[in-house]
Amino acid sequence: MRTYYSDYIQHCMRFYARHPNPKFRSDADKQNWYACEHALKGFADADRDILLFIYREGDTIPDNVYRVSVQKNIKQDKIWALVNELERKIAKRRSLI
Repeated sequence: MRTYYSDYIQHCMRFYARHPNPKFRSDADKQNWYACEHALKGFADADRDILLFIYREGDTIPDNVYRVSVQKNIKQDKIWALVNELERKIAKRRSLI
C-alpha cells in the first residue's frame, strides 16, 4: 500500500543502498541514512539483501520487485510486505508517523 511517506522513504533508501560510506551534506541526510541502517538491522540477512537490491538498482521499485521475485522465485506480495514493513520502520524512526 502506498503511503504519504513512501516517496520520501524510497529516496532515503536509494541513497542508503547506493552509498555505504556516505559524506553527508546535511544533518537530515545523516539522520535518514542512520534510520535506514537501523531499520534494516531488524530483517534477516536474506530479506535485507532483497531490500537492498530493490533500492540499489536503477529501475523503478515495482520493476525491481518483479525482477527479484522472478530471480528468487518468491511471490511479489511477500516482497511488497517487506517493503511496506521497512518503510513503516523508517518512517517511525524519522517521526513521520
